[in-house]
Amino acid sequence: MKEQSEVRSQKPEVSKVEHHRDAAIFDRLAPEWNDLVGRSLTNTPFQRAEFLAAWWRHFGHGDLCVLAMRDGAGSLIAIAPLFVDPAEGGVVRWVGGEEIADYLDVIAPDDLMESATRAMWQWLNSPEAPAWKRLILSNTPEWTPTLRRLQAFATESGMSAEVTRLDVCPVIQLPRTFDAYLKQLDSKQRHEINRKLRKAQGSEDAVTWHVVDGGRDIAAEAEAFMALMETASADKAAFLTPRMRAAFRDIFAAMHRARLLQLAFLEVGGVKAAAYAQFNYANRIWVYNSGINPAIAGQLSPGWILLARLIEDAINTGHAVYDFMQGNEDYKYRFGGKETFVNRLVVEKQL
Repeated sequence: MKEQSEVRSQKPEVSKVEHHRDAAIFDRLAPEWNDLVGRSLTNTPFQRAEFLAAWWRHFGHGDLCVLAMRDGAGSLIAIAPLFVDPAEGGVVRWVGGEEIADYLDVIAPDDLMESATRAMWQWLNSPEAPAWKRLILSNTPEWTPTLRRLQAFATESGMSAEVTRLDVCPVIQLPRTFDAYLKQLDSKQRHEINRKLRKAQGSEDAVTWHVVDGGRDIAAEAEAFMALMETASADKAAFLTPRMRAAFRDIFAAMHRARLLQLAFLEVGGVKAAAYAQFNYANRIWVYNSGINPAIAGQLSPGWILLARLIEDAINTGHAVYDFMQGNEDYKYRFGGKETFVNRLVVEKQL
């Protein structure tokens, strides 16, 4: 009888780290990049090339450090999108910042996260890296191992490192039917949603909603969305600086081209009364922002009606999760959101 030798699969490892300083890398690597995001542990729309490219065009500064990691065969197996902010002697941050990219992380499959995180840390402490004094990585999901691993690497290197909880991200695990979803809510909230939906159906003014499709002018629809966002609250109006408006236009256009944007409007008597911007990605709906017309809000609660219809649509189209993302607004819990969290890592070099 012929003996068969046992073949053990070799654990994948990063063999080469390429440092890209030019923002053209987002477009140049886009097909490989987005394919890798789809296979990555975190897999969010905020890690895709078109989103990060748009963010960098409006908010990028300092030294761009996109680390493209390859295996021995030259295949792209991980990416660490970083930049070094020149403030305070150099601060390493995720490309994507903190304000408008709700989830950020190393981009790598689960079995390569450890190797990719180690390679990133080693590169940051190599002569090739720009000078830095602090590393601040924000908006990384608490359940991923990245920040804890980096904390351990930093501590082993004699640096101070602390991971803290940054924000809450309520999510709904969607059942198979809208009725089953409503039954998940407490009776008071269920009654309130049904009451508002019935009131909308009985309104003298037609109450309709739609998602912007490919036949519409996305630029004009983005302006209509921001107009509703601006009137929703003083905080949102202050948030919409000229730079932020330009960034939103760019992001909406890019995500619309990628067929990931769902820009939804509810109209009352032909007048836009409420809007939601969300991303449809990886069997999950990611709620990005919202706006409302206060002149109509008191009559029909258009924001609630539109949100209920969007959740119903997500269920009917087979989505598994409705993700409200960062923020502890009360309505997210009323609609059944359960808490998840994002964290921040701060590393201080001991100079």
